[in-house]
Amino acid sequence: MSTLAPEPPEEGAAPVDFSGACLVGAPAPLEQAAAPDAGGLVDLLVAHSFGDTAVLLPSAAAARRVILDTVRAQHRVAGRPKRRELLVCAGDAPLPPEFAGDAEVSRMPDEIGAVRAAIGPRTAGLFVAPVRLAAGIEMLPGSFLAELREAADEYGIALVFDETDAGLGRTGMAFAHEWTGVTPDLMLVGEGAGLPLAALVLTAKWARALPNGRPSVADEALGFARDILAAALAPGFEGRIQALGWQLEDRLTPLRWRRTDLFCNVVGTGLMQGLVCIGPAEAEALAEQLGQRGVSVRAIGEVLAFLPSLDVTEAQIAAAGDLLDAVVAGMAHEPA
Repeated sequence: MSTLAPEPPEEGAAPVDFSGACLVGAPAPLEQAAAPDAGGLVDLLVAHSFGDTAVLLPSAAAARRVILDTVRAQHRVAGRPKRRELLVCAGDAPLPPEFAGDAEVSRMPDEIGAVRAAIGPRTAGLFVAPVRLAAGIEMLPGSFLAELREAADEYGIALVFDETDAGLGRTGMAFAHEWTGVTPDLMLVGEGAGLPLAALVLTAKWARALPNGRPSVADEALGFARDILAAALAPGFEGRIQALGWQLEDRLTPLRWRRTDLFCNVVGTGLMQGLVCIGPAEAEALAEQLGQRGVSVRAIGEVLAFLPSLDVTEAQIAAAGDLLDAVVAGMAHEPA
């Protein structure tokens, strides 16, 4: 595949980050802002979610361990101490390291028949990420999440959503599962896309079993998280992100059809979209070319992913689209 020689960014032009490295621009220094308030962040999360309460933790890894302890403890106090097994629908993604060493955590395919067949007297809960970034931009169907909800209710076990990869608000809803209308019992909002801590949102039933002695969160992380949550949960935010998402889609979709020798699909929604390339090499080449011209994007397998920050502007999306058009135009057409 031949390409144009890369052109450097215009002198003085600031690089644009569409790689998902951050949710909002650089937060205000902590000393210039009000003292961080963990209670205020919890209230904000509860007010904008299904939860009755929330706890803040230093990392998604710590939160996943708390999830395991909480789900198991709730079954224990309810007189079901044998219910300790967690079934994890992980797709092509590896199990999180904090789960991988636990003999009572099992990996499951994204197939409701297999999940139901695996549920038994020792099953404590179902764990799934509605959006994954391990092998592309993968948004699980609402029908599958609804089937998991039905199974969890039928067997009296927990349904846990991991929204770490979704990027708080990036899909155009505060939480990605809201697009499906399916509500979990517990939800992890992780460190994905620059959130400097993790939050665990729970219903009252499961919150009763939260373990004591949980790890604390640093004041600096609380201060940065305040800025991110304020942006992601502000009035009018969802409509703005959806409008920007339509603008991004309008730039990606014509390329998908104009260059079928390079692209075969457009995936994602909101500020979480990507072009599915004909192979990983093409995605990597395009990401490198764009990076050399001042727009950082992420190649995830065959997907050229565009994950701009929540405070991206229409002008930045337009400029990134123009650069993408120029880079693609410089790649020779190859017969299908």
